[in-house]
Amino acid sequence: MNEPKSKITTYDIVAIAMMAAFVFVATYFFKIDLPTIGGKVSIKLGNGICILAALLLGGWRGALSAAIGCTLFDLLDPVYAKEAWVTFIRYFIMAGLCGTIAHWHGAQGTRFGRNVAAAIVGAYSYSAMYIGSKIIGQMVLGAPSLRNAVIACTTNITASLINATAGVIVALVLAPVLRRALSQTTFGQHIQNHT
Repeated sequence: MNEPKSKITTYDIVAIAMMAAFVFVATYFFKIDLPTIGGKVSIKLGNGICILAALLLGGWRGALSAAIGCTLFDLLDPVYAKEAWVTFIRYFIMAGLCGTIAHWHGAQGTRFGRNVAAAIVGAYSYSAMYIGSKIIGQMVLGAPSLRNAVIACTTNITASLINATAGVIVALVLAPVLRRALSQTTFGQHIQNHT
């Protein structure tokens, strides 16, 4: 009797864990913290590695890699720990969108134009979620108008847009190089054939 094939393989688990570790390291070690009136803001390389994970691994694997790596970062920082669950959701959506677009209909993240579109949609969807939550937070705290709330979030908005733009560039530069290197390995071939 043939048993049904498992949808999640050991290769999937290893790929997710490995990329989550890269996301964590990039977020933790390659960042610049900016103290602001509204709290700490970070310019970080992690967003680019989240997009990279999605381009290489596809929708759900890239989404889990990004979400797990960034959530671990938040859990280790007392400033961000209370929002770790929100971080998980935002990064899951960001990388999920990117990976789904990049791998849609068998593209497997190999079409440059589609990768550009996927990276932009993913990165800026995260920025929209982040900026929106900051502006809503200011309104809840009593900002007298939407304009004042946006002005209060200027540093957050700027940092988020810098992170998104840098993330798109980093991911698009690294993706073809890493894809070629991965395609030379059995592990990489398995990952590519099962996205």
